[in-house]
Amino acid sequence: MQEIVQEDLVAKAIAEEKKKKRARTGVKWDRLFMACAYNWYWFVLSMIVCSCIAYLYAKSQPQFYVAKSSILIRSKDSAQGTPSMTFSDLGLNTVNYIPNEPHKLKSSRVMEVVVNALGLNVQYFGHMFLRDVNIYKDTPVQVTPLKEVSGGYSLTIVPKNAEEFEFKVNQGQWKKAHFGNKVNTEYGPVSITKTDKFNDSYIDYSVIVVVSNPTSTARSFASMMNVELADAHSDVINLAIRGQNPQMCADILNTLVVAYNQEGINDMNQVARNTEAFIAERVNDLANDLSGVDNEVAILTANSVNSRMWGSENNTMNQINNNENAALEISLASQIRSAIAGMGPGELIPVNTGMNNTGITTQINQYNEAMQDYQKIAAASSPENPVMKELNSTLTSQKKAILASLDNYIGTLRTRQGQTQRMQSQAQSSMTANPSHEKAITEVTRQQKIKEQLYLYLLNKREENALQMAITEPNAKVMEPAIPNPVPVTAPLSRIVLTGMVIGLLIPALILYAVFWYYSLDKTIHTRREIEEVCNIPILGELPAKKSNVTGEIVVNETSNDRMNEAFRIVRNNLDFVTINQNKSDGEATVIQFTSTMSGEGKSFVAVNLALSYTYVNKRVIVVDLDLRKGKFSEYVGVQDGKGASAFLSGKEPDLHKVIHRGAIHEGFDIISVGAIPPNPTALLLSDNMTKMVEQLKKEYDYVILDTVPYNLIADAAIVNRHVDLTIYVVRDGRVEQQYMYELENLAKEQKIKNLTILVNDIKVSKTRYNYSYAYGYGKGYGYGYGYGYGYGYGGDSGGYYVDDTPKESNKPV
Repeated sequence: MQEIVQEDLVAKAIAEEKKKKRARTGVKWDRLFMACAYNWYWFVLSMIVCSCIAYLYAKSQPQFYVAKSSILIRSKDSAQGTPSMTFSDLGLNTVNYIPNEPHKLKSSRVMEVVVNALGLNVQYFGHMFLRDVNIYKDTPVQVTPLKEVSGGYSLTIVPKNAEEFEFKVNQGQWKKAHFGNKVNTEYGPVSITKTDKFNDSYIDYSVIVVVSNPTSTARSFASMMNVELADAHSDVINLAIRGQNPQMCADILNTLVVAYNQEGINDMNQVARNTEAFIAERVNDLANDLSGVDNEVAILTANSVNSRMWGSENNTMNQINNNENAALEISLASQIRSAIAGMGPGELIPVNTGMNNTGITTQINQYNEAMQDYQKIAAASSPENPVMKELNSTLTSQKKAILASLDNYIGTLRTRQGQTQRMQSQAQSSMTANPSHEKAITEVTRQQKIKEQLYLYLLNKREENALQMAITEPNAKVMEPAIPNPVPVTAPLSRIVLTGMVIGLLIPALILYAVFWYYSLDKTIHTRREIEEVCNIPILGELPAKKSNVTGEIVVNETSNDRMNEAFRIVRNNLDFVTINQNKSDGEATVIQFTSTMSGEGKSFVAVNLALSYTYVNKRVIVVDLDLRKGKFSEYVGVQDGKGASAFLSGKEPDLHKVIHRGAIHEGFDIISVGAIPPNPTALLLSDNMTKMVEQLKKEYDYVILDTVPYNLIADAAIVNRHVDLTIYVVRDGRVEQQYMYELENLAKEQKIKNLTILVNDIKVSKTRYNYSYAYGYGKGYGYGYGYGYGYGYGGDSGGYYVDDTPKESNKPV
């Protein structure tokens, strides 16, 4: 049994400690929710205002649309079987490096072609509700700059009729002009004409025209592009662009693919054009040389008298021709090497020059492809770009490899030429017996055949090169063309409005949270709930703050139903319930002590008004001012003379009735003032006269109220407490710290204060504090009271009911 009692005590101690800990924590969430519910109309108003602001914001923001397209890049593997593969042995087929293609598509150089093709450096906007929309092809007017601008400017055009309009440049002055005429501006002349969209509805309609530099416009649109491979191993590239007009976005993508393909064709034909120029120059030179050789052969043949030797010398001539062919190839290779070594950065190497070495031709083609990629990326990148550095290093290595291959090839040709020269020497020794005339014919004929073969070879290569230019295929094939998407990608109106509503919901909640957090830093007592959170002392009631227009300390009125009077009636009824369980002799009065923590908490104010409230229900009440040091109560009621409590307690006036001021405020309300301030108040309170006075008053009154000094300052209040039945501890709003409630509860538990109850005074009815449930001002004819039950001792029984408020006759003698 003892263990169970100990466990109960431990559990109660733990519960009390948790209760105190919760009271010391910050924001009280239940009260915050109560405050939110109480201020619901602010939440509704805030949500409405924020929703309207969000709606206006959404309507004022530009709408953005996205167009998408996908293309297939023709690579080496996907080009098998195309006509260009027929001439792959010529080194003319090109291979695209797929990872570089997104950079080409997004380059500002290609986008500038699109801007010029669609006229996007001039954009048109019309006002719609709260925002300007891009009207693109729906514009009623067309502006054509007659001079390219370096920066940008805006024109506001307002048609006045079918022939005339007003305009202003930027924020300048309004001017008038006629459609079709040249208009001079500070940025240069422009031509303003009507389009087929113009009609009477556009009269007095403002059209905002933004004119900008094509290059800067191209960079702006390129930044809006998103170009990426479908996957790491795919030849498909996905294109997307974001803009303010769906038709414009689709047109940009479709035109971009056309411009990209045309640039690819131009890049592939650039090498062929260089080759064609080289071949044409060589063909002209050989034609002139061949014409001269033909004339020499004709002259020598006509003068020859021994033409029979011609056929016998064929074998010798073949050896000589081989030697000359080798010399020609060495000369051609040397010329190509010298040309490559002397080329500047960024130049392409001609191919199809007649050099019979497919390995070197392949190297040249690869170098040209890398050079074209370098030129395209260089147009949109800086030299510090890692890709640029890598391509530059690759080009240098490839050029060195080509020169090394040419050196090896020339060395091989010279070795072959040496062998041919030895054979030629043997053939010439056999011709020493021949006349010198036939020798001359042989040499001229040999030159004729060499030049003729080279001439025919170059003519063949020129035709092959022209055929390659004619059959060049585009780089990209459109898989899915871009089509206008009328659905904007910006946040929908409903989502923005919903976000505004959420913000509107959060604003008052955060404000209330901030207020509650601020008040959580305040550790003083303000309401009964705060007391209940830190201790278990019974609370007698609460009194609201006195109205500012009320003067004087007596606020109770018999006929008034304001909230102050109702609060005192509630306290009176609860006090009757508290005293009903006390063990007293029949006819004895209830002795009540009023005290507080410090001076200024209103205990004298409460004492006089509560006493007055009892007189309205025909109770005999006497208030004794036992604040023998200051006598605040006597000041309140204006009763101050030499005869008072101090005179009786000191024995100077043995007749208690002579120090009583009867009916000083109201009939049935008697007062014993403090009298003269004694030098030894503690000794007077400890005297036998104190006991005698209390016992005599208990027999003559229904309620004996003792107004004493604050409890924790001096011992006077504790001495008086020995003679009382009930202690009312007055706690004023914002004056007593919560921590003191723990000490007060310990005093009550240790029976150092008799039947302690708390009365909360001067409560400010504030919606930001925690007292939303305490409102006063009741209508006449209703029953009042909180209905709280109070018990004495801790752990005693408690109940709750309202004492009848009907006036009763006192059983005390008047």
